[in-house]
Amino acid sequence: MNHKIAILSDIHGNTTALAGVLEDAKNLGATEYWLLGDIFLPGPGANDLVALLKDLPITASVRGNWDDCVLEALGGQYGLEDPEEIQFLRMTQYLMERLNPEHIDWLRKLPMIAKKEVEGLRFSLSHNLPEKNYGGDLLVENDTEKFDQLLDETTDVAVYGHVHKQLLRYGSQGQQIINPGSIGMPYFDWVGLKNHRAQYALLEVENGELVNIQFRKVAYDYEAELESAKTKDLPFIEMYEELRREDNYRGHNIELLTGLIEQYDYLKEANDFLQSIKTH
Repeated sequence: MNHKIAILSDIHGNTTALAGVLEDAKNLGATEYWLLGDIFLPGPGANDLVALLKDLPITASVRGNWDDCVLEALGGQYGLEDPEEIQFLRMTQYLMERLNPEHIDWLRKLPMIAKKEVEGLRFSLSHNLPEKNYGGDLLVENDTEKFDQLLDETTDVAVYGHVHKQLLRYGSQGQQIINPGSIGMPYFDWVGLKNHRAQYALLEVENGELVNIQFRKVAYDYEAELESAKTKDLPFIEMYEELRREDNYRGHNIELLTGLIEQYDYLKEANDFLQSIKTH
């Protein structure tokens, strides 16, 4: 039997990019889908994004660090002293105004790691490390010993997301390691390689052999995605505009965040949301 597996990662609320990727995967004959986390935010996608995923034969899913951030914000774990926590409170408030609560239950139940066997070929799926879905352990420039953390004797191919770059390399014992890149937030350090396309990977397994690995880059109307975000009053829209047009997201720029929080009085909205969480 021939299996064509589309690996989707780091959608980050970009419904327009996801729609383009799914059309491409369908045209290429994808038979199943694996989802590697970071589904929502900083883009506006909510119920509309889930509707696209709902109709897919998704056979494996794991939880990303942004998914955990949403859950932590909803769990009352964030305060009002840190601009990054204020940002996530406000963005989670925005998301919850547009998302069916049952989808949060779905997020909560996603595991950190999934194992899949396809005709005897053994895959391990995680957002980042199997026990740690955040951090820089698996940046593409890191040494092989870092990547060996993804591998054990029961893994032939490790698949991970998180770093927003497409990657194909090997562990020290020869197992394969694949990153499909990011659908919603591709990053480029080298200017000559920059483009606005959504990234995913398509694996083909035939008779127990990994016979093809395609790294896809799919064009979509990123200006339409940005207009949609503006129409939907996405908080921190200036940052999303820079992301869509410059492939740059300054989520850790405290000075920028502080300025936007003051400009739009996001502190009040974040506080209102925090109080509503604490009273429920």
